[in-house]
Amino acid sequence: MKRRNVLLTVAAAGMGVLAGPSPARAAAVPVLVTNPAEADREFVRWLSVHDPRASVRSAAETALAGGTAAAFLASGYQTALDQAAQARANDLAFADRMASEHPAPTFPWVNAAARRAIEGTDAELAEFARTGYAAALKDDQAHVPYDDGAALVTASDWDFLADLARLDPGTNIYQRVRFIDTDADLAGFLRYGLLSAAALDLELLRAQYVADEWAKWPEARFRTVQAATIDKAAREGTTSPAVAVQAWQQLISRFERQPAYWSGGERLARTRSESWGRIGMRAGMASTPLLDPVVSGAAEVRSRWVAETNGAAQQYGWWNGLIQYAQNTVLDWMHSA
Repeated sequence: MKRRNVLLTVAAAGMGVLAGPSPARAAAVPVLVTNPAEADREFVRWLSVHDPRASVRSAAETALAGGTAAAFLASGYQTALDQAAQARANDLAFADRMASEHPAPTFPWVNAAARRAIEGTDAELAEFARTGYAAALKDDQAHVPYDDGAALVTASDWDFLADLARLDPGTNIYQRVRFIDTDADLAGFLRYGLLSAAALDLELLRAQYVADEWAKWPEARFRTVQAATIDKAAREGTTSPAVAVQAWQQLISRFERQPAYWSGGERLARTRSESWGRIGMRAGMASTPLLDPVVSGAAEVRSRWVAETNGAAQQYGWWNGLIQYAQNTVLDWMHSA
C-alpha cells in the first residue's frame, strides 16, 4: 500500500475531528511537546493557584521554589492531599465535640461558633480550632449576653431573602435558605451563612475541576510525549508515519472533549460573577445593618468568580492548543504524503 494510502487509512477513523487549520496556520507547539519538564512545573504552578486547599497550594509553592516539581507530582501532591484531608477531619471532629459538649442554653457563644464552623469552609473550621473556640468560650465564661441578631432584622431583609433565589447565588445558598424560618435564622444567615455558603460553592467547583485535571494529567503527559517521540522518529525515517498519525489520533480521541469542558466552566463562572454583581446591588438597595456588610462581601465573591472565569479561559486555551496541534500534525502528515 502506498504511503499516502496508509496515512489515509489510519486517519479515516479520526476524520471527524481533523477540522483544524491548514499546516500554514498551525497552532503553536505546546510546551508539553517541547519541554515536558517545564510542563510539569507549569502544572504544579497551576495547582498552587487553583487547588482549593490552602495547605496544598502552599506545598505546591514550596515544590516550585525548591525545584522539585517532578517529585511533587509523583508523590508530594497526594501526600499534601492526604494531610489536608486529615487536618480537616481533625478540625471537624473538634468542632463536633465542642458543639456537643457546650449546649446552647449554657454555652451559646461556643455552640453557635462550633455549628457555624461545621457548616463552613475548611478555613472556617481551622479558624475555630485555632482561635474561635477560645474566644467564644471566653464570652460564655464572662456571661456576655448572646446576640442572635434577631433585633436587627427588618422587612427589607426578608424581601432580600425572597429575591435571592432568582438572583442565582449558588447551590449551597439554596440549601441554607430552605431552613430559614425566624428572624434569628435570617440574621445568622446574613451575618455568616450567605458568604460562607458562597465560598463553599466556589471551593466545591475548584475541588471538582482540580481533581479532574489531576486525573487526566498523567495520561495526557504520557500520550503527548509518546506521540512527539514517535513523530520525531517518523520524520527521521526510523518508524512509519502511520504509527505517528495513530499516536496523535489516540491523544485526540482521549482528550478532545476537554476544551468544551473548560468552555462550559468559563460560562458558568461568568454567570456566577454576574449573579454576585446583582446580589451586591440588591443588598445595597436595601441598606440595612445586616445587608450593608453583604455589599462588600458580594463584591469579593464576584471578584473570585471573575478570576475563575479567566482561569477557565486559560485552561480552555491550554487544552485547545494541545488538541489543535495534534490535529494539525496529522494533517501535516497527510499533506506531505
